[in-house]
Amino acid sequence: MNENCWSFFIEYNYYPFGMVMPERSFSSENYRYGYNGKEKDNEIKGEGNSLDFGARNYDSRLGRWLSVDPKAADAPGWSPYRAFLCNPIRYTDPDGQWEWDATGNLVAQKGDNSYSMAKFLGTSQSNAMKLLNRGGVTANAKGVLNLKEGQSFAKNNLWVGGKSIGSGPVVDNTKEATAHYLTGNGAAADVGDQSTSQLLGSDRFQAKLSKITSEKVAPNGFFAVDMTDLPNSFHIGNTGVDYNVSGNGTSSSVTFTLFTNTNKNSSNTTDGFWDPNFAAEKGARKLEQKTGFKINRFQPDEMGPNLEAGGTPYLYKTRERTFFFKPVK
Repeated sequence: MNENCWSFFIEYNYYPFGMVMPERSFSSENYRYGYNGKEKDNEIKGEGNSLDFGARNYDSRLGRWLSVDPKAADAPGWSPYRAFLCNPIRYTDPDGQWEWDATGNLVAQKGDNSYSMAKFLGTSQSNAMKLLNRGGVTANAKGVLNLKEGQSFAKNNLWVGGKSIGSGPVVDNTKEATAHYLTGNGAAADVGDQSTSQLLGSDRFQAKLSKITSEKVAPNGFFAVDMTDLPNSFHIGNTGVDYNVSGNGTSSSVTFTLFTNTNKNSSNTTDGFWDPNFAAEKGARKLEQKTGFKINRFQPDEMGPNLEAGGTPYLYKTRERTFFFKPVK
């Protein structure tokens, strides 16, 4: 055996944040790796006190990064130098080794957790937990996830988003929307879960989602979905959907803003309940076609007052839905 290469036995005992326990560790002097399998960078903080995690270095004595965490904005209530959300037992920081399979599903690798998922997808840890929970992953009393290596998360379930921001009235159907027009004094309203599900499930929306997640597209765009004939969504009519596509190198995402105004020249960016005198509008259009004269009183004008029928028009609150997907090559 070569006397310059004699050590095959390596044992390290660590404190939770990675500092080596005195007199309870043994290895060859030439072994360069330590806590979490990261390479030691002895030039920064001395022998064994700094570890290279790739994007930044870590001081195991302090339990802190030596530079600002690139994902610090996702946890504004924490120090940007904090590591593992101050809980190294639950949140390790491997390298975000999640992988996309050939069909676009997301597959967990050894050591993955909610923190590495958030890093891989470029989202917040709270969003990552929503995705994990939807896939059947839960945490025990000690906060340890039952996530298994190789566990797959269907691409159709990789989304986050919900109700509009803030409290206020909700109109779940055309009857409620009309009642709010008559008695709501113009207060903005959320359109409810039913109409949101109908929009997301429409052929038009699904075709756009499929195109965005399978082809190279412009980073920003807009399209319209006609909901006039969908059950209980007649009041919404032709509504707008704006979208923004982004990525972080390992994953891509598209955020849809629902129920926007189809008239991009309007001062109102959102859709709304206005011009409910449909009979007058249709009658005026027919008369215009016959005579060639425009009857301005009965022209659609968004917030009124030309086609009002005794109530107060109001805006719909927008909702957002973000889908994560395998980057398009």
